Amino acid sequence: MADSPSLQDPESPSARCRFLQGHPLLGMIRHTMKPILFVTFLLGTSFTFLAQLPAPNEAGVSAGHHILRAKDIDAANKFWAALGAEPTSVGSIKLTKIPGVLLFISAPRGNPPAPSLGGNHGTTVEFLTFKVKDLKASLAQWKAAGIEPMKEYKETTLLGPDDVQVRITEDKKLATPIASDGLVMNAANVAEVSAWYAKWFGAKVSRSGKDMIGEIPGARIVFRETRDPIAPTKGHSLGLLGFEVKDLQDFVKRYQDSGAKLDGNVATNAAAKLSVVQLTDPWGTSIEVSQGLNAAK
Repeated sequence: MADSPSLQDPESPSARCRFLQGHPLLGMIRHTMKPILFVTFLLGTSFTFLAQLPAPNEAGVSAGHHILRAKDIDAANKFWAALGAEPTSVGSIKLTKIPGVLLFISAPRGNPPAPSLGGNHGTTVEFLTFKVKDLKASLAQWKAAGIEPMKEYKETTLLGPDDVQVRITEDKKLATPIASDGLVMNAANVAEVSAWYAKWFGAKVSRSGKDMIGEIPGARIVFRETRDPIAPTKGHSLGLLGFEVKDLQDFVKRYQDSGAKLDGNVATNAAAKLSVVQLTDPWGTSIEVSQGLNAAK
């Protein structure tokens, strides 16, 4: 099972929704007072804040949510707020949104003290990427909040709590001060990795020098060639990437018929008309595939 909160949970006679068995997350929910944000989000009845999932591509796929884990949730929320994110909530559960993406932030698993989390440097997902309308003004605003670019990179790159690397570019055509752009993925063979995302998520792939670009509605994925060792995302602060599909049952059938293995069973929240399943790509990127989030208003 992938290493981050999700909808998945065993079946329980007292549950509002029917879930498939075999998911240890139930123990987390029963034994911790920490909010498991993504679980609570999916179990909630209000989806009014999630209104901007992009229209799917020809393969019926869109992208647009990141699942993060933070040792200090307040510090993580303050960092994203300083970048221009806005708070939103379901009941008493706090969430964060930036145009084009929602951030689901939860505490690491385990009893206090929280286990150490590795950042995303050197994993399959090297950077989350965002665009700003006015880079100079944004940098001044962030500096006032104590956030300055990393000196290790020529490109504007911020280091968030739990060592999440955030890359920033300027787009003066933006209608908002900041918006989601996509991500940068590390790959030893960019043609192979981008072809996998084209096959399963309909990414429109093109070459840019040594790199490949995969365009999925809601995410521009840069597949960056590297000869350095690449770690999986499991156990790191950037937990899962999310993709929304029009027909999860068809996706699962095609995926399993190909001989590929899922990380668990499909879990369904009948009341919300929402289903999810987790998988890991061949290079170690944890992914959650959902059906139903596009109905959110």
